Parts: sequence; C-alpha cells; structure tokens
Amino acid sequence: MRAGTFFAHRAAASGLFTLFALIAIVLGLVDPRPLALATGGALGSLFLLTRPATRQSLGDFAAPLAMVVDLALLFCAMSLTGGTLSPFALLLPAGVALSWHCEGKAAARFFAVASILGVAALVTLGRAPLAGASSLFGVAGVALAAPALLITLEISAAAAHMRTHEQPVRTQPEPARPAAPLPRPAPAVADRDREAEILHDLRSPLSVIRVYTDLIQEAARRGELPNPDYLANLAREIELAESLVGTPSSAPPPDPGEHLQAPQNADLVEILGSLATAYRLAHGSRIRIEFIAERPQLPAAADPVALQRAFRNVLDNAIKYTPDGGEVRIRAGAAGPHAFVVVKDTGMGMSPEERTRAFDYAFRGAGAVASGARGKGLGLAVTKEILESNGGKISLSSEAGYGSEVTILLPFQKGAR
Repeated sequence: MRAGTFFAHRAAASGLFTLFALIAIVLGLVDPRPLALATGGALGSLFLLTRPATRQSLGDFAAPLAMVVDLALLFCAMSLTGGTLSPFALLLPAGVALSWHCEGKAAARFFAVASILGVAALVTLGRAPLAGASSLFGVAGVALAAPALLITLEISAAAAHMRTHEQPVRTQPEPARPAAPLPRPAPAVADRDREAEILHDLRSPLSVIRVYTDLIQEAARRGELPNPDYLANLAREIELAESLVGTPSSAPPPDPGEHLQAPQNADLVEILGSLATAYRLAHGSRIRIEFIAERPQLPAAADPVALQRAFRNVLDNAIKYTPDGGEVRIRAGAAGPHAFVVVKDTGMGMSPEERTRAFDYAFRGAGAVASGARGKGLGLAVTKEILESNGGKISLSSEAGYGSEVTILLPFQKGAR
C-alpha cells in the first residue's frame, strides 16, 4: 500500500474516533478521563505508525497492526459509553468503508469479521442489553451493520466489473466507422537512438559512483583510510560505465539484440549482491531493499556486463516507482535448467492494458508519466533484448496500486547445476 494512502487511512480513523470521543464527553455519556486516555492512544498510534521508520521496520504488518489498534480502542470506547447502544457503534461500518477504499477487500473483510466478534464479546461481558425483542434487534443491527455494508460494497464492485466487461446488444446496424489506426510498431533497429539507450544505462552506475565517492570523501575528512569494499565496488562501477561508452579507440557498444560470439559466465549472486549493497547505500533511507539468494553461487551462461545492464534497468524501475516507506525484494535461485531472479516491489503497479505494452520500445504507462519521474520507456524493452540475446527470458506481473513482479530466467553455466 502506498504511503500516502496509509497516512490518509490513519488520519481518517483517528480523526473520527477523536470526534466521537469529544461528542461523548460533551454529552456527558462517560467519565471523560478514560475516554481522553483512549483518544490519546488513537492520536499516539497515528503519530507512531505513520512515521517512515516505523513503517519500514514493520513492513507488511503495519496496516494490520493499525487496524487491530483501531478495533481495540473502538470496542473499549463502546464498552465505556453504553456497549452496543454507544454512538461509537457507528464507526464499525465506517471502518469497513475506510478499509475498503484505502486498503482493499481483504482489509474490509477482516474489519467486518472483527466487528462481529467484538460485539459478541460485548454481549458476553454484559455490555449489551438483551432485555426484550427491541434490545435483541438493536444488538443484531450493530453486529450486522459492518458485514451488511461489506456485502453491499462487494455487490457494487461485482456489478461495476460486469458493466465494464459486458458487450452491448445492438438492435440496429451501426453506420460504418473508419478503421482504427493500427498500433505503431516498435522502431526498427536503424531508427533506434543508441545514444539515448547508452545514456539511459549510464545513469545507474553514475549515481552509484557518486554515492561511493561521497562515502570515501567522508572517511578521508575523518582521517580514515577508504573502505576496501567501497573501493572495489567503485572500480566495478567505473568499469561498467567504461564498457557502456567504450573508449575513443574501441568499437561502439554492441547491439543488445546481437548474440554473443563466445559463451561467457556470470555469478548471479555476486552481481545481485553488489547491486543490492549499492542501491541500499543510495536509496536505503527512502525504501527497504532486500536480497535473498537460495544458493551461495548461481553461475549463469551469460555476459556479466550485459546482466549488469539488465538487472539495473529492472531495479531502477522498481525503486523509481516505489513510494517512500515501500520495499523492493530481490530473490535468486534455481528452477530446473535455469537460474531465476525475481524482483518484486510495492510501487504503483500497472493496469492490464499497460502490462501488454510494458516491453514495447519507448512506452511509458499513464501512472509513470503522472508520477513526474523522468524516463523514456527504454528500460524494459532493452532489458528484454539483452536477456533474450543471452538465452534468457523475462516476464512481468503487475496490478495497479499493488506493485509489480519481474521474473527473469537464465540458463545455467554448463555443468554447474
């Protein structure tokens, strides 16, 4: 979930709770001291759970924990102000609506089920009057309000989905329309801007070079010797940059679609490990970057420099479109005759239409353009060519608002499985 959406949910939930608490205190429904304490808990949870450091440490558990805190405070307030007859009971369906719109169906279902269990607990503890049919109907109404709203939202969503996908019945033939223009094919190799592609790939090593240079300069100011790992990684980044642009006497960089003349070998764990370290230094204060290798070594029959370009393009996209407090996970392992690499992020994701064009040359989705992040839509297209020229494959799964997952398959080095 995006940081902005999470903050909006927290602010709305805490704001509503505080408003109802003030109303209850003004109306004299309860001793103001315990209710003021509960209100302080709501505002305190808002402050703590929306801090980037807290969200980063909790990861995917931040949203469920926040809802548990909301429910605990809500049922405490209901217990203090009349049980199921409390005005706070109105926040049960309101919580379902907030969860649905801010965090999705699963969160709304959790909140609805917790509402039923909470009302049952109030009845068990004697906080709900059951004398007479009217009282029973009142308790049932409070218990079922949240699930009823959830069912309504589910039906509305299903109806909207059906309206979107159903085909209209035509009673009369429509007048002929001009044929829709065919999609523009990807630019021919002769029309490709190789200089733009090289500059695109240079951004990543140059940004990492700046990070390592700053770290080495900071150590020098403290009178310390440079870290050997930093120096080694800095040299690796410079070598990559040189390989991308070549030297004045060297031939131009190879076409990413050309097959290698001689087989080369690369250790995916070594490449991805150094990349994860470099990206943590450059972006670790903003998002969490995690790397998991299922084996100590994953030797692939591929060009190491080409793989550096491919992995950097995928990681740059994941980091660029993941909001503050989000996460990028890199996992590498073995799958039969192939080594695999999976890069999963919690960014903006793509619509189904955008996914079908994700590997088109110079294509950028509407969300990517609206984000304001710079880019030319070259990364995934060039990456696909690089991987296929090395005998690999790449695929993408994504959902708007829920991030993306890129899967890469590469052939193992001969005899290394």
